[in-house]
Amino acid sequence: MECKWLPELIYYNDFDSCEEYKAALYKIFCDDLKNSTLTLDGLKIQIRYHPKENNMEEAFYHVTCQDYNKDKDRAPDFRRCERIKWIRKFIENINCNEPDCEDCEGIKVWEEKYKSNKRIHILLEEERYIVVLEKRPKYILLITAFYIEHDHFLDKKIKQYNRYKAKNASQR
Repeated sequence: MECKWLPELIYYNDFDSCEEYKAALYKIFCDDLKNSTLTLDGLKIQIRYHPKENNMEEAFYHVTCQDYNKDKDRAPDFRRCERIKWIRKFIENINCNEPDCEDCEGIKVWEEKYKSNKRIHILLEEERYIVVLEKRPKYILLITAFYIEHDHFLDKKIKQYNRYKAKNASQR
């Protein structure tokens, strides 16, 4: 697939060390999300700052690592790391339906209730990548973003999107 707005991947092998790669990823995170003004529907996108680890925000670890054992011991996830520049672009291009993009049905966007808030899911199915945001009264919180590795999980997300779309179509 060829989306014009989708940035190149940031590969670990292009760096001399793990520390250099992590520093580059953190700089992108800060430039794109932490220190910039990014909005959606007139609300500023915020990140989760705490708890900090190695002077880096919680949100940084959510978008570059995975908690494989669900024990809060996060390990680097290279597919998340490689796509760190995609987060901002997904939000900026949330309404993408480019006729020039080959083999792309556009971004799928839906909301789901989560506790007392609503979560916005932004999925580019062809790239198997999703960004999750949460609506708050005065801002929108970045929850996570990741590459969807397993087909059954991608199928589940597509079903959620189709249910949302069908429900909204019937309410018109």
